Amino acid sequence: MSYGYRPSRSSGPAARGRASRSEEGGGLTSRHLLWGGLVLLMLLRLVVAVRMPLVPDEAYYWLWSRHLQWGYLDHPFMIAFWIRVGTFLWGDTPFGVRFCGLVGFGLAMMWLFLAAERFFPSGRDVGSRAVLLLGVTLMAGIGLVPATPDVPLFMFLCLALWSLSGALRAEDAGDPSWGWWVLCGVGLGLAADSKYTAVLWGVGLAGFVLFGKGGLWRRAGPWLGGIGAVIVFLPVLIWNGAHGWAGLLKQGGRTFQWHPERAGQFLVELLAGQLALLTPWVAVLCLAGLWRSRRDGGLLLWLVGPALLVFLFHTMGDRVQPNWVWVLYPALLLAGAAYSRHVRGAVVTGGVCLLLVYGQCLTNFLPLSAHLNPVARLGAGWKMMAADLSAEARRAGVSTIVTDDYALASVLAFQGMGTVVLLGQDARWAYLEGMTRKEVSAALYLKDRHYGPLSAGTWSLWRKDGKRPVRLYSLELRHDLSGWVIR
Repeated sequence: MSYGYRPSRSSGPAARGRASRSEEGGGLTSRHLLWGGLVLLMLLRLVVAVRMPLVPDEAYYWLWSRHLQWGYLDHPFMIAFWIRVGTFLWGDTPFGVRFCGLVGFGLAMMWLFLAAERFFPSGRDVGSRAVLLLGVTLMAGIGLVPATPDVPLFMFLCLALWSLSGALRAEDAGDPSWGWWVLCGVGLGLAADSKYTAVLWGVGLAGFVLFGKGGLWRRAGPWLGGIGAVIVFLPVLIWNGAHGWAGLLKQGGRTFQWHPERAGQFLVELLAGQLALLTPWVAVLCLAGLWRSRRDGGLLLWLVGPALLVFLFHTMGDRVQPNWVWVLYPALLLAGAAYSRHVRGAVVTGGVCLLLVYGQCLTNFLPLSAHLNPVARLGAGWKMMAADLSAEARRAGVSTIVTDDYALASVLAFQGMGTVVLLGQDARWAYLEGMTRKEVSAALYLKDRHYGPLSAGTWSLWRKDGKRPVRLYSLELRHDLSGWVIR
């Protein structure tokens, strides 16, 4: 009895050979061009990671890395640990903050390749196709460059997927499989240590084990894997329990918001965002492949189903942020690579789109306005702004700047404020161990005013990209303020 995929006639060795020859067309030259293009994109990705300034969310996670603990209000601990390792090796630089993510993305590509080859061993180069599809998506090419929890989430899900392929192969062959199942559980637990959405992937896998064909629930391996996942995730649960379940309630509470009158808008935004970030051709291939995979055991549908249902339900109350959908991507890319043809066209068009985006990031060849240029809007001018704020504080005769914007406080702390003390009033700081609360008699209150305008006489300054204004901030001298010291 087969516990894994049972390729249909249309995906057998002969058919796959014909499809491979037809798809390659130009033989080795065509394949080499595709892989050469992917290597070029990876090199450009490295250049972007080195040159792109740190964005506010990355600075926020960098602050976490200076206060290591098992959980935080927004996410579990993994990204903080990764940044701590990277900055230990390379210093408090954008490359140091992103270093582990760059290594992790390479490991994710390797594990996705190996999982695809083991699930579909009949000679269609599914592993190569999966890696090529991943490499040309805007979400991977741009979204996984910043150091965010999505990077370790994706890497550990690919590890879990590869381990699962080994477990199912061993089950088919009648070989011992418990080691593969435990490794799968550990990978899933580490993914949940990165981002809570990994639990939805685990729910899908549990559904496949309990209700899929083959009676896997009778085997010891899946249960050992589940125990392994819980043990690895246990520190995050303990931290939540000690802090009133703050992290789980914050993330889980979003699902129960209710604004059905805007559901159509949120659903369109979700679909349009994923079409753009996967690139349209890749997105269509992945969705078509996922639907076709139902004939071969339904594993990929099980892995995607719970998260997809949760996201669709969430559109009844609020928008689904584009990066939340990362939990679906390993299975989606595998489905697109295994069950769809015309991958070469998708790779070429996606690669061209990504090349244009990299060119814009590195050269700004399009004269976009500040609100249309995300690189400038998020990353430009922070160092100069920190210096300007320090000078304004000295002129005002105060030594403290206060803001209630956690991202703004974080990115200014990364730049360094000299002798000026930075206080944050956001409730997030109460969950960071080692943060001290301070009261001051007078301070400058800093607030993001986006693009203005401000009323006449308002004390303000612009953050600039060179000489071009990017963002407007107001300053106000206030008395008797308190907050957490950001450092």
